[in-house]
Amino acid sequence: MKALIGVSKSREWVESEWEDQLGSHKIPAGWQVKFGKLKQFTAAERHNMAANEAMWNYDRLLFMDTDQVYPPEYIEMMLAHNEPVVSALNVSRYAPFEICVYKFEGEHAANEIVYPKFTAFMPPAEKIFEADCVGTGALMLDTSVLRNMEHPFFKDIYDYEGCLRHCPDDFYFMWKLHKAGIKVTVDQNIIVKHIAKVLVSPYNARDLRKAWEKVNAGFGYWKDGKR
Repeated sequence: MKALIGVSKSREWVESEWEDQLGSHKIPAGWQVKFGKLKQFTAAERHNMAANEAMWNYDRLLFMDTDQVYPPEYIEMMLAHNEPVVSALNVSRYAPFEICVYKFEGEHAANEIVYPKFTAFMPPAEKIFEADCVGTGALMLDTSVLRNMEHPFFKDIYDYEGCLRHCPDDFYFMWKLHKAGIKVTVDQNIIVKHIAKVLVSPYNARDLRKAWEKVNAGFGYWKDGKR
């Protein structure tokens, strides 16, 4: 069995936390795993990797982003699943820092442009559950699902002027899965973490100062590990 892991460089730089985890991931017996780098953090790059490489040459396609930290067992635990689409549990990088599991709320239209509406929900108590939509940062596909889907697999939906994005490319892909009757299996046993950076301004300095005081009082560590 063969798996391709598409690594998306989410920022102009690569976080040290991402580099520190390289080489720690466990590869399960019976699997050949190849890492491939997406040149850009775009829908076109995701589509090209899925359509031109993974669909024809691999049994599984996994996505990983350089702004996230994955447990050493991530690849091993993901490949242990046999469901068509699987995701680890993830949280958005930006406020309101919602857990990235969503339910389909129907289709909307603006200026005759149709796009899906997904709403975040709290995960149930069960460790394994289903969702209509997740992000791609901790996603795995059985590549056989791609063979029955129309191109493009990933696409951003904008308004006519290109100024407003109605739907990001990962939600577009989830929309296609929903229309094909395929749900996402979410495994809460696999937790990934976003690497967030905070810009300090007069508007948030007070809250950040309080957080820093909490850290120095022994309630945790700041991002650079210093007390």
